Amino acid sequence: MRIASQYRNLELIQQKTPLVVHITNNVTINDCANVCLALGASPAMSVDPSDVAELASYASALVLNLGLVDALSLEAMLAAGKAARAKGVPIVLDPVAAGATSTRRAASQKLLEELRPEIVKGNGAEIKFLAGQASRQRGVDSLDDEGLAEATAILASRYGIVVAATGPEDFVSDGQRTFRINGGTPYLARVTGTGCMVSSLVGSFAAVERDYLVAAAQGIAAMKLAGERAAGALLPGEGTGHFHIRLIDALSLLAPGDFNDEGRYSDVTA
Repeated sequence: MRIASQYRNLELIQQKTPLVVHITNNVTINDCANVCLALGASPAMSVDPSDVAELASYASALVLNLGLVDALSLEAMLAAGKAARAKGVPIVLDPVAAGATSTRRAASQKLLEELRPEIVKGNGAEIKFLAGQASRQRGVDSLDDEGLAEATAILASRYGIVVAATGPEDFVSDGQRTFRINGGTPYLARVTGTGCMVSSLVGSFAAVERDYLVAAAQGIAAMKLAGERAAGALLPGEGTGHFHIRLIDALSLLAPGDFNDEGRYSDVTA
């Protein structure tokens, strides 16, 4: 399969230690840095527009996260995104709570239209909102995961990009082909920031893999596989706190061959 055949991308990350620049939110910034490090990438975080634009100009990937959006962070995202675009650096946009408020609706649409990121990764409500469909969400949480494969393909086709949607089922699409990423554990929904971490993982793979459908699928697969292993390693009496720790451990112990599992990826193209 197209995705499983690129299983050596983790080895490339470990060999090249690509710089993955982030504008992310204070709630998850440490976890985003740690998951990059666990894979072998080199994370950098900044919010100053001129500083992050310079970093983005020589990065291997740029991750933009709308988790705590404000005027300064939006200015920084646009500056960094334009610098990355000028140098051919791939951009991953995580439109957190895109449809929840007028501020977020405007910001997510502006970033999508002006930057045309290579990959957009969001939850069901975020992706459906950007696809122009009715969606329901409560704060940053999606309450609408029906028809997600279709919405993912619609958004990808409309902008000519790769779209990754996470939820009870996870999908990636380039507008022509759509894949479900199988597996995972309910524990991933019980730890804050796992969605943001996925964006960092996707950015790490996009730093070495220019087939962005593959990069998005493998970033999601990394989180699912690590989540399965972390949940399986919990001892009696251990809960979400220990799961969080074991999740980072599991990511740091992934091997390239772990991605050579064709059963992890199902083609659901209509």
